[in-house]
Amino acid sequence: MATAFVGPMSRFFARSPEEAAQLRHGVEAWRADLRGAVAEKISAQLVWDEGSAVARSFDFGESGWMGLRLFAFYAERSDLEMPDTVPGLLELDAEWRAAHDTKFGKTLYGQLLACRGWLPGDFPVTIKAPLPDGETAEIGSLKAMADQLKFLNQRTFQADACEFANWLEVPAPAGAGIIDAARRGYAALEAAAGLALREGLPLLVREV
Repeated sequence: MATAFVGPMSRFFARSPEEAAQLRHGVEAWRADLRGAVAEKISAQLVWDEGSAVARSFDFGESGWMGLRLFAFYAERSDLEMPDTVPGLLELDAEWRAAHDTKFGKTLYGQLLACRGWLPGDFPVTIKAPLPDGETAEIGSLKAMADQLKFLNQRTFQADACEFANWLEVPAPAGAGIIDAARRGYAALEAAAGLALREGLPLLVREV
């Protein structure tokens, strides 16, 4: 199960609005440290309102998040046969595991495949850094990820906004067919990215 969260990072890590207010200073200090560790061109873009009232989650279902990434991975590998269903863990797919170990090499969808969090800004690289809770993760660019998501649709589904809205209702249980799971995952992430871009806020994926 996974959800895409759009809002202040303090709200993502907190269990209540009151706890989020307490975490806000720590998140802002974390952001200052991150900005100091990256190139100035990227640092200048890492700005958002940790006091924003916007906080919304988008449900991927049981297999939508995994299905979307596995679909994107195979969609650009014409030399490989796409699996029919989504495995219980992506690491159970040998091709995915091998690519993951090399950080996916040269891929059209690096922001989508490698990251589970994206910050406001438009930059081509991903940043490996500890999150505010101490867990190390690949952090990407919200605009770059949204562009890669759009490109994936252009190359594969060629769907429109009405279809995306319908896909939000597509069941994506454990072991779902990869196409249905990818559609559910795409719709959830596309909706989340749209809101995050409009509000200028981080987008983070929570896996449970």
